[in-house]
Amino acid sequence: MIIKDSIHGNLELSEFEGKVVDSPDFQRLRRIKQLGVTYLVYPGAMHTRFEHSLGTMHVASRICDRIGVEGEEKEKVRLYALLHDIGHAAFSHESEKALSRYFGDHEEVGKKMMAEEELGGLLLEKYSKSEIGKLGSGIEKVIVGGDVGADRMDYLLRDAYHIGVSYGMVDVDRILHTLLLEEGELVVGEGGLEAAESLLVGRFLMFSTVYLHKTVRIGSAMLNRGILRSIEDGMDAEEFLSTDELVLEKMLGTENGGKYAKALLGRNLYKQAYSVEGALVDAEKAEEELSSGCGCEIIVDLPPVLSRPLDIKVKAGGELKGLMEISDLVRSLFLAEEKRKKTLVLCARENREEVKQAAENYSR
Repeated sequence: MIIKDSIHGNLELSEFEGKVVDSPDFQRLRRIKQLGVTYLVYPGAMHTRFEHSLGTMHVASRICDRIGVEGEEKEKVRLYALLHDIGHAAFSHESEKALSRYFGDHEEVGKKMMAEEELGGLLLEKYSKSEIGKLGSGIEKVIVGGDVGADRMDYLLRDAYHIGVSYGMVDVDRILHTLLLEEGELVVGEGGLEAAESLLVGRFLMFSTVYLHKTVRIGSAMLNRGILRSIEDGMDAEEFLSTDELVLEKMLGTENGGKYAKALLGRNLYKQAYSVEGALVDAEKAEEELSSGCGCEIIVDLPPVLSRPLDIKVKAGGELKGLMEISDLVRSLFLAEEKRKKTLVLCARENREEVKQAAENYSR
């Protein structure tokens, strides 16, 4: 099977990989947007988890070729790259904040799908249950999900391309050319410092201007509030393991969640009334007291917290060092990123001035 990709050109898949791509579980990814509600700000952000998964497989394959991973091991890397996002619910990462309390994150859901669903039966044609269970715990996890892995390189390129910005256009060829496998990690070799810096610069700019754009955060906060209200209204959390449009349609039929779905479909979004640097200690209490005092719904949206610091390793002078340690540029980016994290106080347009005043008084 050959698929024409907008980023990488012709992608060649084996017969078995073609079967995986044609499975209902994988085809579902065609109807899950890569960037959730970002299309409300950037109209071009309509690309999906489907093409990102294919692109990640391609980049992972190139990494294998670079570091000498071959044969069956390379096949498993490519398969894991294909399936690394198979467990995403509707609206990708943007719905995970609300849904993870019900069935874990997308990696946990993906493992379950590979073991129990229709997809699991297909994988058993080639691999044992033990091999399927271990998929994603070996070298494939490093190649796909590492700090300088295939997942990150593909999504930065793909998101920048579809949105129409140049921030994420990192020099993938140069990075791939310098990659090494050292102590079980992907690291950047001698001469690759600038390429590694470009990756983190691209990531920083994409987060700052796209992923954490104020209006994207507002849409995401309303989506998550709508998901929780819809579940309270009787929707099963499992129903969100569907597709974007189907989920919004089902949410419309709920008493309290429906207003959020309607607002998202009509782009009738809340406004930012106030913001404060950093994260509030007790956002739930602030939200409750402000809402009660103003007599209207208020959402206090905390800045995202990364699960771990991003620090690409570079081999310099025969030693492995963190990019943060040796790059003044990367250290400055990290500090800038921390300073740009803000808690947003959101409300309906007509309540904006009143909420702004109340939030200012509350924060004193």
